[in-house]
Amino acid sequence: MLSVIAAALVDVWFYGTAGRSGRPPVSWGVSGVVVYFLAALLWSLTVTPSVKDAATHNQNGALIFIVRYAYVGVGLAAAAALNFWLNKGSN
Repeated sequence: MLSVIAAALVDVWFYGTAGRSGRPPVSWGVSGVVVYFLAALLWSLTVTPSVKDAATHNQNGALIFIVRYAYVGVGLAAAAALNFWLNKGSN
């Protein structure tokens, strides 16, 4: 559920910044969501398994939080980095 809310926020944010950069709003919003989900998927496939293994052997609250929700933060960070990087020349 948190991931869907984050994806919707990324879509709205990219849609809103499309006008300032001269990009089509709908495709720019979709691009932001795709970047968000790709980064989250890559995190989930590469990093989460090793952290999940460590979390099962050590019931540390921080490790469990990372296993459950870190992909959302990674996806948001990737989308933000892309938006700032591609829009820095148009400001």
